[in-house]
Amino acid sequence: MLSAVRDWFSRGEEEAPALAALCFVVTADDSLRERFAKMIGEHGLRTESFATIEAMLLNAVQHQPELIVLDVGFGIEAAKQAMAQLAGLPKKPAVQLLSAVEVKNYEQLCAVGQAKYAGDKVGLKTLAAMQPPHRPDLMRRMLQDLGLLRKAGKAAVTLGDALKNNWLELWYQPKIDLAAKRLVGAEGLIRVRHPELGVLPPGAFLPGAREQDMMTMTEQVIMAALRDFDECAENGAPVKFSVNTPVSALTTLPIAKMLREYRPKSASWPGLILEVTEDEIVNDLATANDIAKELGAHGASLALDDFGAGYSSFARLRQLPFSELKIDRSYVTDCNTDRTNAGLCETIVEMAKRFGLKTVAEGVETPHESHKLQGIGCDVGQGYLFAKPMSKDDFVSLVRRRIVHKTVDGEGPRKLAPLRFNAKS
Repeated sequence: MLSAVRDWFSRGEEEAPALAALCFVVTADDSLRERFAKMIGEHGLRTESFATIEAMLLNAVQHQPELIVLDVGFGIEAAKQAMAQLAGLPKKPAVQLLSAVEVKNYEQLCAVGQAKYAGDKVGLKTLAAMQPPHRPDLMRRMLQDLGLLRKAGKAAVTLGDALKNNWLELWYQPKIDLAAKRLVGAEGLIRVRHPELGVLPPGAFLPGAREQDMMTMTEQVIMAALRDFDECAENGAPVKFSVNTPVSALTTLPIAKMLREYRPKSASWPGLILEVTEDEIVNDLATANDIAKELGAHGASLALDDFGAGYSSFARLRQLPFSELKIDRSYVTDCNTDRTNAGLCETIVEMAKRFGLKTVAEGVETPHESHKLQGIGCDVGQGYLFAKPMSKDDFVSLVRRRIVHKTVDGEGPRKLAPLRFNAKS
């Protein structure tokens, strides 16, 4: 890790930072376009999305993408023409075909086969069509096989640079009460706003980060969440924020002191949730338990993030006073049709209820998943179905738009208006 940082600082000033690979996602299906862009972006790659082949081709000439995810639903003739033009680019991209529906009948089989043949014929590396359920692990494997993950692992900007230049921003993704369909909180997610590269996800600046920089970032994130509460509360919504926190920060940073001195003074402050991952917290439960109790005295509680990903013993984890259990997105995906995922979600929800914990489902992307989770008793949902992560200003605007009065004459407390299942803002 340290050698990578030294290499960064030893480069000449004239050398520009290496950019992560650029990938285009091309489909007329809005939800599918967002889902694939999200899956690719989570691996630190840059993505651009297009609803038409024409728009994609215009941008491909200028930006030279290394991967294009192309929906075969545009038709075989459109696919042939696109492949021919892509083959003429100075740097030929790989093409991952995409099918919005499961390939079952002869007509569908011919369509995806002809599309692949069209790419192979003109010399493009063309991969067989991905079809539902569009699993994230298959996406990762494809990116790895193409060698694009190695390029993503080289940070375009270091965390140290972002801290030095004050480029860090805390964005928020709403958390929705699945039964009441109301905004009940938000998770703070770190972003970098680079003056030339634009807004960058964590995969673009966290690889190779120094431990001290990680601690500084975590401190800034906690302070930002405490400050931002007041702005939301002023707009009538005392939203409970949660932020990701490395377990090492619990012992390194003076979080209890920060809470004591800088916590909002409003009586409506519901506290702050610190999300820790399952695989980190199991290393020293005794110490973490002592710290958690101290933080609890100052209004902070712990949530167990990505539960299920580490396969730890929950009996051991119950030594900690968690307030939330976040179901890993790999279990949430297609939980309405995948019996294994549905069973796992049901088991986690039932177990959490026995211990008096709230359950939060991560990565909810379809109304069917949301309905299933609500049916099995999951409390809160978070994902692209409801809203993408957004800047603080956009989040405050969202809160302001959702506020309504309980009574016509303006008396009585305010409440949040219901969120539609397909809400994107």
